[in-house]
Amino acid sequence: MKILIIGAGTAGITAGHLLEQHEVDFEILEASSTHGGRVRKVDNFADFPIDLGAEWIHKWIRAKPAVFKQILKGADPNFPTFPDKPTTISIWKNGKLRARNWYRHFPVPTDLKFTDSTWFDALNRLATPAVLAKTRFDSPVVNIDYSNDRVVATTDSGTSHDADRVLVTVPIAMLQRETIRFEPPLPEDKRSEIQKEEVPGGLKAFIEFSTRFYPDVLHVGGLRRGSALNECVYYDAARGKHSDRHILGFFTQGSAAERYTSHGTDEQLFAHILRELDEIFDGQASEQYVQHIVQDWTREPYIQGSYSQRKANAEKLAESVAGRVFFAGEAMNPNGKTIAVHGASESAYTAVAAMIT
Repeated sequence: MKILIIGAGTAGITAGHLLEQHEVDFEILEASSTHGGRVRKVDNFADFPIDLGAEWIHKWIRAKPAVFKQILKGADPNFPTFPDKPTTISIWKNGKLRARNWYRHFPVPTDLKFTDSTWFDALNRLATPAVLAKTRFDSPVVNIDYSNDRVVATTDSGTSHDADRVLVTVPIAMLQRETIRFEPPLPEDKRSEIQKEEVPGGLKAFIEFSTRFYPDVLHVGGLRRGSALNECVYYDAARGKHSDRHILGFFTQGSAAERYTSHGTDEQLFAHILRELDEIFDGQASEQYVQHIVQDWTREPYIQGSYSQRKANAEKLAESVAGRVFFAGEAMNPNGKTIAVHGASESAYTAVAAMIT
C-alpha cells in the first residue's frame, strides 16, 4: 500500500510519522518551501526562539496525541514549560488605558508555554526526522483524481503522483477556496460542510524595545463575548524566557484584525501598530523601538487565515470519500475540542488508523 499526504503541516507530518512506524509507504506533497504549516519559528530575532505561529500549549483542548503526550503534561525534560499566568493586565478602550489586574483571577485553565523552545522544535524532534526524506516541497497540488482504484494527485507543474489512498491535510481555508480540484467532485454535503467553517484572518508581530513600558498583557478593545473570534492582544513575549530582552508580542484575528490586515504591505501594517502603541503609551514605543518582525497569516499563500472556529461538524469534515480520500487537520478532529497543534496531530492518528485497517 502507498499513501499520498497533501500538506506538511502538523497533521501531515504526524501522519507521515505514524505511517513510518507502521512501515507503510508514503509520500508528502507540500506546496511551500518548508514544513510546519502554521507552526513556524525564527531563531535570529531575540536570544530565545520566536513562535510566528502556534505558541501556547492549550490545556483546555482535550486532544492528547501520543507523540506530544509528555509536552502536554508539562513533563518532557527536553521541552521545559512554564504556566502562562500574567499578573499585570490592562485594557485600551475608548482612548483610555485601564489596569484590570483582577482578570488574572478568572477561573480559566492555565495554558503552558515553552521556556526555551517552540512547537516547531517539538514537531521537528518528535515527528519529523524520518519524514522529510519523503517530502516533496514546492509542489502545490491542484487536482486529485480518485475516479479509479489508484488516486492520482497532480501538482501545478503537471507532475503526477499516484497511490492507493490520499490524505488531505491542507488548511480548510484552502479547501474553501477550492484550490484543489477533485475528480469526481466531492459530495455536495461534504462541500457544504467545508463552507460552513469559519477561518478568520489573523497575524502576529514581535517588537523589541530598549526598555519595558508595557504590562504582561494588554487587550485592545476590551474583553467581550466572542473575543476568541475577534481577539486583539499585546503580550510580554519574553516573560518566562531566559532573556533580558524586551520583546512585545502581538496577536489579532477576526474582525479585530481587519484594521491591520487592510494595509497593503507589512511595513504599512507595522507603522499602524507603532502608531497605536504610541497613542496608548504616550510616544514611548517610537522612542524605545529597536526592531520588529511581522507574520500576516491572512496573506500567506497556502494558509490564508488563522485557525478554524468549530462552526462546522468535525465528524463530517473528517469523513472519508469513496474509501480513498481521507482528511485531517486542526478543523477535522472529531475527538472533542480541536484547533491547535495537538488537535491537528490527533486528527492524523484517527485518519491513519482508518486508512491502514
